[in-house]
Amino acid sequence: MDLVSIIIPAYNQAAYLEQAIRSALGQTYEAIEVIVVDDGSTDDTPTVVAGLSDPRLRYVRQENQGLSSARNRGIRTASGGYLSFLDADDLFLQEKVALLVHELTVRPEAGLAAGQAVPVDESGQAIGRVFDRGLPDAPAEWLLGNRLHVGSVLLRADWQARVGLFDEGLRSYEDWDLWLRLAQAGCPMTWLPRPVSLYRFHRAQMTRDGAQMTRASFAVLDKVFSAPALPEAWGRLREHAYSNAHLRAAAQEYLAGDYSRAKADLSAAAELNPALLANSGQALTDHISAWLDLPKTREPLAFLQGIYSNLPESLIPSAWRRRGMAQAARRLAFESYRRGDGRAARRALWAAVRIRPAWLADRGLLAMLVRSFRARPA
Repeated sequence: MDLVSIIIPAYNQAAYLEQAIRSALGQTYEAIEVIVVDDGSTDDTPTVVAGLSDPRLRYVRQENQGLSSARNRGIRTASGGYLSFLDADDLFLQEKVALLVHELTVRPEAGLAAGQAVPVDESGQAIGRVFDRGLPDAPAEWLLGNRLHVGSVLLRADWQARVGLFDEGLRSYEDWDLWLRLAQAGCPMTWLPRPVSLYRFHRAQMTRDGAQMTRASFAVLDKVFSAPALPEAWGRLREHAYSNAHLRAAAQEYLAGDYSRAKADLSAAAELNPALLANSGQALTDHISAWLDLPKTREPLAFLQGIYSNLPESLIPSAWRRRGMAQAARRLAFESYRRGDGRAARRALWAAVRIRPAWLADRGLLAMLVRSFRARPA
């Protein structure tokens, strides 16, 4: 069995670290080493690691230098032919390594295998939608956004050596930067449509610096498009890629209630990609609806109403705003009902039919409304 090195960067996550380590050590695939890189923690991280006795567990400590530096220290320490990354507040499902090693065994030409990630809250309960976008159809389409959660990936060490380490100048999206470099280098990838990891969202992330994420998103794209001899297929996606970056920025700004910046980024996105406003803005409506799946969105209906009450007036006519709000609220109603949250389903449905009263004649909506009174609260 080929050795898999599981690298856990840890910075002041002692409350979750033991669970993360145990999920790594508890893999059904036995040939593993688990490397915890303590990035200068000031909490009980050393005590947590010391309390776990397993010959496969290694502990390394360094001065605080950031997530990318800690992962890179783990890579330099690793002995395995495969690399896997687990953040200290996330978890691996028990068969994660075995499933992805199998994927790379049956596809020996592939350098990276990935599966789905399930977002969970502080207590480990599933929230939002599974990260299941899969791999893009063409390598250049990696420019349009990060499709993978870092904990859902298994990477051949020789491919990592070929493209280099994580970029320590990035404070977010450093994993996306690595996938982009792998795609540019021609790394074949394979996708398993099955959950392999749990991606934890907690209160510390709810106040995460959205501006930092925005800067990193644009920095990743600037790196790609400043490179010499960029393939033509990649160059053709420049405006679309930057448009998507502005959309990601707008989502963060709407979450933070920074409506003036959000309007500016939406306007920039539409200027770079006019297709967003075609067909009465349906593509933009779809993007906004997708933002409701962000696990950070604790009050999705209020978030939705905040967006549609603060769209650029010069860009989105009021009729478009109302239609988009109704469509998104209807989608939210169905998603809430599917989760068994009858109260949230009714609230979203009433918001939709206040805008589009004709929907009250829809038998499917009426049936859902009636059944929602029997659904449990979330």
